[in-house]
Amino acid sequence: MRKALRILPLLGLVALVLGLSLVPASAQDDLLTFAAEDCNYGGNLSSIEAVDELTVRVTLCQTDPLFEQKMASLALAIHPSEYLEATGGTGDLLTMPIGTGPLKLERWEQGTEIVFSRFDDYWGDPAIEDTVVLRWNDQAAARATELRAGTIDGMKFADPGDIPVFRNDPEFNLIDIPPLTGVYVGISNFFFPLNDIRVRQAISMAIDRQRIVDNFFPEGPSILTDDFVPPAVFGHVDGIGTPGFDQDGARALLEEAAADLGFDLPLDTLIDTRTGEERPLTLTFRQVVRAYLPTPDLVAQDIQAQLAEVGINVDVQVVESGTFIQSSLAGNEPLHLLGWQADFPDASNFLTCCLLEAMSQFGEPYPDIYEPLTQAGIETDPEVRQQLFEEVARGIAENIPWVPFGHAGSADVYLARIENTAPAVLDATEEFARLEDPADDNIVFMQNREPISIYCNDTFDGESFRACHQVHESLLDFVYGGTDIEPGLAESWEVSDDGLVWTFHLREGVLFHDGSSLDANDVVVTWQAAGDCTSPLHTGTGEGFALWTTVFNQFVNPEACE
Repeated sequence: MRKALRILPLLGLVALVLGLSLVPASAQDDLLTFAAEDCNYGGNLSSIEAVDELTVRVTLCQTDPLFEQKMASLALAIHPSEYLEATGGTGDLLTMPIGTGPLKLERWEQGTEIVFSRFDDYWGDPAIEDTVVLRWNDQAAARATELRAGTIDGMKFADPGDIPVFRNDPEFNLIDIPPLTGVYVGISNFFFPLNDIRVRQAISMAIDRQRIVDNFFPEGPSILTDDFVPPAVFGHVDGIGTPGFDQDGARALLEEAAADLGFDLPLDTLIDTRTGEERPLTLTFRQVVRAYLPTPDLVAQDIQAQLAEVGINVDVQVVESGTFIQSSLAGNEPLHLLGWQADFPDASNFLTCCLLEAMSQFGEPYPDIYEPLTQAGIETDPEVRQQLFEEVARGIAENIPWVPFGHAGSADVYLARIENTAPAVLDATEEFARLEDPADDNIVFMQNREPISIYCNDTFDGESFRACHQVHESLLDFVYGGTDIEPGLAESWEVSDDGLVWTFHLREGVLFHDGSSLDANDVVVTWQAAGDCTSPLHTGTGEGFALWTTVFNQFVNPEACE
């Protein structure tokens, strides 16, 4: 049952005062509905309605063949509506989460570790160990030293050079993570002369992408293709890509563009076309090891040297992780290193992260990329979808918003005694509650960076998602160590014949970590906080709830976010 003093019935009054579009689902109860005025706003969510206490109805504007997979995303993890309201969608919500998962947060010692404990009232199989500790160190060698000393039980992202050593040592269990990844140099056309296609072509042709894969990615699983989407994922396109390595051709293009546009070579200064301000040409990155970028500093330095060979002098800068994500998503980083690891195995997951109409990471978006990409998101015929992804690939090749340079494999390592390990095939989906250490009553795991927050409805950060995944749950889930869908907070669901109306039946008796009960209104309020630009709860971490747009293409009331 809910707490004795229930705040949610007051939300209708609060909504009127604050301007929310939450409305009672009927005059007889306090069930809520969050709805767009119509489907002309550019997004795919028409409405979400609490039909009864344990039933949620989602109506889409258009069909979405991947909707089940998207419902397993922690971008749609469910929070207690009372807590969202009490925190105003920020503050304690970011660092003191209340979820429904098998582990609950005990404390976050900023800069040191996060401690989770078993949630004894969990609706499913309880956590095996009493305690899970998440620590971090951005140096792979330091993580490996702690693992060898036995002070941690497992580690993320072994250094590529250490992988064969751990693989052949019986004291350790090395788990290969397949290369469901992509990495790129992003180019923002907000800056002159990067807004000229010849300059972007020259950048692409100046970079020896095969050299990067061979020198800086783990041997074996890592590969280079023409596409940002990895070959194992539906929608991968062969033979259509950005221009290949040709430094002589790159120099010629730069010289032609410089003569026509009047900029000096070597190119080392840009003009922000929005403000007219001059600024240095920078290549920025965050010193965070990811599956797609195991050695970010070395890769950045190598790209810097390669670009200098053709007359492009970049200032390599490390930017704090949270600041970097916010700035790059806003298109404020002229050249930047980023990438993606699959949240679900489909090309749209790799492309809608950054290339939709509502996104500005690469400056002004490109219609011949986002138009077929949007269409691929609602098409149900696989053959037609593949044709649309080929059209997207041609749009990328003709506009060059990024230079993709390979698909990196990676490996995690555990002490050999740790039981029930599985690869996190999808990004940050480790489930530490399932691990068992026969030697003690805890699991200690070390990742590469401290989380930015534990409010993953508004983050773009894998290290944050790993922490969130222990505490929060969505309506659906992925099977442990795989990519198939299974029930989550919804024990069952059905879809209408036209594919537009999805009805989710919540599990009865699910408790949040504060003892309150999950109900349909929690789902509605959580979604509106993430997806409605007019909601006073649409605050979060300042990362713009970017993953909402990968699910629904656009926010409701998007003009309020401008």
